Amino acid sequence: MAFTRNLFLGVYASNGFIRWLFLPLCYLLLTSPFLYIILRRYSLYTPFLEAIPKHWTTPDILPQVFVSLIAFCLATRVISGKNLCSANGGQRRVQLIPYWVPGLRHLGNVVSGGERWFKRVRDTSITDVFAYSLAGAKHNVILSPQLLEEALKNQEVLDEAEIHTWFVPGNTFLLPSAAKKQYLQLRPAISEALQKEIFQGEHLKELLSSSLEVLSQTLPDLISFNSSIVDQLPWERVSDIELTDGTEEAECELYTLINEYLCAVIIPPIIGEQFSESYQLLATDLATINQSFYLLALGLPRWVPFPGLPGASFARKRLLQNLTDHIRSIPGPASPKMTGEVDGHDSDSETDAESPTPLSALNKLFYEHNLPVQARAAIVLELIHSIVSEAVPLAFWTLLHIYSSSSRPIPGRKSTSDEELSPLEQIIRETKSWAEGVQPPSIHPAFPSPPRITFKSSTQLSDSNSFPYLRSCIEETCRLYSAPLRTSRLRKTLILAELSSTTKPAASSEKIILDVGSYIDFGLSATLINTSVANHLDAEKYKHDRFLVHDGNSATHFNALASTTLPTPTAPLSIALVTAFVSGVSQLWDILPAPKKSLWEQAAEAAAAASGEDTQERAEMMQLREKKEIKSGEREKAVWRVPGTRDGGGMSGMRLPAEVVRVRFRRREGLPGLRRDELKK
Repeated sequence: MAFTRNLFLGVYASNGFIRWLFLPLCYLLLTSPFLYIILRRYSLYTPFLEAIPKHWTTPDILPQVFVSLIAFCLATRVISGKNLCSANGGQRRVQLIPYWVPGLRHLGNVVSGGERWFKRVRDTSITDVFAYSLAGAKHNVILSPQLLEEALKNQEVLDEAEIHTWFVPGNTFLLPSAAKKQYLQLRPAISEALQKEIFQGEHLKELLSSSLEVLSQTLPDLISFNSSIVDQLPWERVSDIELTDGTEEAECELYTLINEYLCAVIIPPIIGEQFSESYQLLATDLATINQSFYLLALGLPRWVPFPGLPGASFARKRLLQNLTDHIRSIPGPASPKMTGEVDGHDSDSETDAESPTPLSALNKLFYEHNLPVQARAAIVLELIHSIVSEAVPLAFWTLLHIYSSSSRPIPGRKSTSDEELSPLEQIIRETKSWAEGVQPPSIHPAFPSPPRITFKSSTQLSDSNSFPYLRSCIEETCRLYSAPLRTSRLRKTLILAELSSTTKPAASSEKIILDVGSYIDFGLSATLINTSVANHLDAEKYKHDRFLVHDGNSATHFNALASTTLPTPTAPLSIALVTAFVSGVSQLWDILPAPKKSLWEQAAEAAAAASGEDTQERAEMMQLREKKEIKSGEREKAVWRVPGTRDGGGMSGMRLPAEVVRVRFRRREGLPGLRRDELKK
């Protein structure tokens, strides 16, 4: 729900008094019906009514109050709309946009309007920077890509806002308040350790190599075409698989399938395989938290009647409990298991839980600073959530737009012109030498062998010159579907120089002063820039080749300089994993839109599920449905539908689909066979 994100920003990005007052007002609102019953039952409101003068009757007082409020707010609007920050010596301060209510200022606009209100302000603004105030907390929003880049370079005058450093870890992931001071002091060291162990350098290459190995083993069985839930793989069991054409085609929920599968690829190399295998609800609970991220971030108890909040609270509780148990099982730095000897024996046969992972190195830092285990679990939960909440929606939207803009690839088709190829065919062509899908010969005609896929070196995943078309698609997904939350506080005054333009020559360009103590909303600025027609043609439309450039030799390159997407710490890992995943899926699988079910079919499936004989009755219904689709031609008439969006959590703020998207998977035909040297192996 967009309202919960707006409410979170309105409360925790404003001054301390609003934050202090928020939860008591929520409790008062929830208990108001019971308070009213008590007041009515014991007539406790009688003294208050008797204290009101007799001549203050309702017909007389209401018009006076109404006229007074209108006059007061109108005067406030006129005064706040005056340009009180005029230029002085070629410099000017950022002026607040006009507001109606003094004190609260723009708090009501942000909570009720949110991003829609900011877009209206952007479209009517005549300056590159504007400011708004949340009950006294001044926030600067930058609308120029050049000024945004200049502001990001001045990290020495920026402090990360408390909304990131404490409110999200404390409210969403329940980091203990007793460990707040210790955590804030340790936060820079934790960020440095994460960059060293996960997101940069050789450790990133090792993680990517491990993930590529998992992809090569499991991607051919992304859909196993097993009708029995016992024989299905973990990601199939939760994605509502239905066989629609024997063992040739299966229908499923796309987002759920991607979420469950990518969690099985991403999390084990970071935390350990034993944790993922023993905790079967890991991916589901992470998705549940992401869907209700801002409800949890508000700090509301689970009994508050918001849809999704109770389930998200229980999912968080399970995640923290399992992570706490897992962290306690990791040997400490002084443990014999870490030094290589256990009871005089060599520890070469250590279990999966004892094998070194990035979590082991991070836990060593926790041990050195004696951080409570509950705080460690909250930090680790925030880490894996930030990666999964960025990678899963990124993969979903990229795949959806690639396949929805492409017809089924024709096996053996050869085309020399990129214009003649669909987006899917272009990606297949540019990645097939790196993600090589092959079809082994069948041992028996009745039992065809599943395809295989082999990924080359992981170094290409970090090379911006490789896979330009696919990288352009991923960057376009980030541009259109990311809404980061990043906000920084100015510890010193920052001066930004406006660039000259055709309407404003260099001689008349001014320098913009951003006041000390105010905030810069980097995330909101990037979102408004990315969706502005002043910076992107057809800004609301998904264009696969938007970030491609062609040189004089008719070669195509990915133009990273054209990107205005705000980088996140998890981006190198997430983008690399999505690149590998989309490459592998495009080589092995055809994805088609699923025909929309009728109300009768939905009701029949619900009745079959409630009868306890779901498997048999569902199989019979699918056979009838298959015959109906073939007879009426519904398979050919099925069309792609891109769903609406809802807010997702995490630093990247990747948006989630607002509706369920069902698709049909088929193995891609025309894969090359194994070479002779591979057959001998």
